[in-house]
Amino acid sequence: MEMFNKKVLKGRIGPLKKSKRLDTLEDVEKYVIKKSKEYGLKTSYDVMAEEMPYFDTMGYTSYAGCFICQPLNLKFRTEQIDEAYEDETEVLDWVGYFKQTIEEKQANKYQDRRKPKEGYKAKDYLVVLPGSNKLKKIICLNKLVKISKDHKYNIWFKPHPITKHQFIGELQDLFGEEAILHRDDDLYHFLVNAKKVYTTHVSESAVYALSLGKDIEPIEVWQEIHHGSFFHINRRLYDNKSTEWINKTFSSHKSGVFHPEIDTNWKEKVDKYIEYTCKKRDRFKGWFIDNRKPKKNKK
Repeated sequence: MEMFNKKVLKGRIGPLKKSKRLDTLEDVEKYVIKKSKEYGLKTSYDVMAEEMPYFDTMGYTSYAGCFICQPLNLKFRTEQIDEAYEDETEVLDWVGYFKQTIEEKQANKYQDRRKPKEGYKAKDYLVVLPGSNKLKKIICLNKLVKISKDHKYNIWFKPHPITKHQFIGELQDLFGEEAILHRDDDLYHFLVNAKKVYTTHVSESAVYALSLGKDIEPIEVWQEIHHGSFFHINRRLYDNKSTEWINKTFSSHKSGVFHPEIDTNWKEKVDKYIEYTCKKRDRFKGWFIDNRKPKKNKK
């Protein structure tokens, strides 16, 4: 159990505290771990890796207040989302849920977000940046420079809450202090007022923005997008820009997206998802052999 382990969270997000609204996912985490073990699968929280098609590990994390599962294999992650959209199932109102969480000021992943200061005016364009660990690795600086020039004084850059002051200073030098929001500002106050949101394949802001009818566009370098923890979902958000796609895809068990407040029987949905994924996995048993030497345990 890692999603709600205080020691694990401190190592990942430091002094930040996750929103209490995520507590409803704790039972889902327990159940997913239990069911995965029954199928001989390991589980891993918020870690990305590339295993063989006959994968060993079921990854999981939170996404826009929901619980998502994804095998640690890119082929499976991307195929399951496309198959979810094609699935014939009852379509639920996921978009309505995302809108509601924003309206009720429950969309932030972290607690204690700052209310906007007086003088912070609404701007038509918003750039949502990842944390320091990903900022320079995945973001296209040339794209940011172009966006800044195109929109001049009508754009906000929002640093991630986990951004070092050094990086914020560099952003201020590049784009002007007047264009950089505080890292602890309430992202969704500015997202609601924007006409267009520039974000990434590692941000849940994409689904929130699209749910509100905003135009969205990615800001990463092409070579890095498939490494993102939400790539399998967000790539289709950018491709389709459709709220109908969100509702139809997330409603299917094949999506690996679960929420006790929306899914009428989330346990049954988890059961069907893991069974479906393992049936696909079994087709590849014995196809590839891992020749890497196992790591020796340190004494």
